[in-house]
Amino acid sequence: MSEHPSSGGRPLLPGQIASWLRLVCFAAAALIVTGYVYLSVRKAPNAEAERRQAQKALRADNAKKGLALITEPGRNADGTYRIPVKEAAALIAADNKVVAKLQAAAAPAPAAAPAAPAAAGAFVKASDEQMKRGAAVYARTCIACHQPTGKGLPPVFPSISETPIVVGNPELPIKFILQGLMGPITVGGTTYNSMMPPVAGVNDQDIADVLTYVRQSFGNKGNPVSVDQVKAVRAATAGRTAPWTTAELGLK
Repeated sequence: MSEHPSSGGRPLLPGQIASWLRLVCFAAAALIVTGYVYLSVRKAPNAEAERRQAQKALRADNAKKGLALITEPGRNADGTYRIPVKEAAALIAADNKVVAKLQAAAAPAPAAAPAAPAAAGAFVKASDEQMKRGAAVYARTCIACHQPTGKGLPPVFPSISETPIVVGNPELPIKFILQGLMGPITVGGTTYNSMMPPVAGVNDQDIADVLTYVRQSFGNKGNPVSVDQVKAVRAATAGRTAPWTTAELGLK
């Protein structure tokens, strides 16, 4: 009796085995290369990304410090406190009738009958139109610190009500508005040592109007300020960039 091979599966030919081995080797090599590239890219430092991250962190830190300057009260050398700008603005925003109160506090007196020309040094009443313009500038630029009543916020912002420096030589308050003022000054028995920054966004007419308004409001009785007076002071101080100090102006 002859022997026959079993009927199992056909064995792979040598060529097929070689093909499968090549395919497995290729796949393994591809996997190794891919893994190496992935790990290399993942571990390699990305200088541009790190630079952007550093800049972002720096901006966030600067923003945090800047916010602290306007939201946290600061202490002056004499022990008084600087009220945050944000808080001062909130005091105004809390009362939606503040402009009406401002206008009422400085309502012009009834017009008097025409009088003879005033003598030198006599009081000259401002026109209603200039007072209205001045009230608008005051509400826009001054009210947060000096308040609708002109009484300020002691011991941070001084009163401008019945204050000699307000109704005296107009050159001084013009300088305060143009370049700012810093240094200790005593008003109404209280010493203030906060800084008044230059007032931005006002022209010569605005300055003349607001000073006239202040000099004839809040119990003050000073003569109007003209645009020519403001122009003269602006021209004389055109080269100055630093705030005035109370010491150099002889103020105490």
